[in-house]
Amino acid sequence: MSIPEDFLKQLEQYTELSHRQKEVFLEIFGRSKSRVQVTQELNISESNLSTCLTEIYRKFSITGHGPVKESRLREYLSKKYSQQKPSSHLTTDGIDDSIDALVQEIRQQIKPYIKEKCGTMRVLDMPKPIELTGKQGIYTNVNILEAITGRRRLKVAELMQSCDHDNFERLGLSGVKQKRVSGLEVVQRYSKLMVLGKPGAGKTTFFKISSNAVY
Repeated sequence: MSIPEDFLKQLEQYTELSHRQKEVFLEIFGRSKSRVQVTQELNISESNLSTCLTEIYRKFSITGHGPVKESRLREYLSKKYSQQKPSSHLTTDGIDDSIDALVQEIRQQIKPYIKEKCGTMRVLDMPKPIELTGKQGIYTNVNILEAITGRRRLKVAELMQSCDHDNFERLGLSGVKQKRVSGLEVVQRYSKLMVLGKPGAGKTTFFKISSNAVY
């Protein structure tokens, strides 16, 4: 949620920040910019941005790790701002609508961070991370069998129906006859999954792109 810059500049802790820290503070909490956008806007590195944020959190006495500190500071600022606004009576429907709107807004704010962390993968001997999707992406679409082939229970008659005498390999296992389902569709449909595969089959890559897409 964006907080008016005029209010942020009135805070006692704001006056204790350096010029660069004030810029970072206003960009993230006053204009709801993502970390990537701030580094580009202010032309600073990720490490310099992290240093500024660490000092900002210290000034506001915010503790925790990673995105937790940003959420806590945003919550603190929102609470301080709401205390200065005139109180108004909200109906139950109004409260529900406000919560839904807040959830959607927070999702939009944290989406660039999730995409940055889960949408790329570092590869040895390459200076920059590679995108998992898109034109330059390395991700290959995955289709999944909902039922594990090795755990099927078939009768002898069913095995003989699928047996090819001219091209015999293994009884009942000469071909997969189950309907394949899109991997991302399965992730969105089920809350619990077990993904099996040989080393290097792409399990980790699939999990990263799945978490990015589902969020």
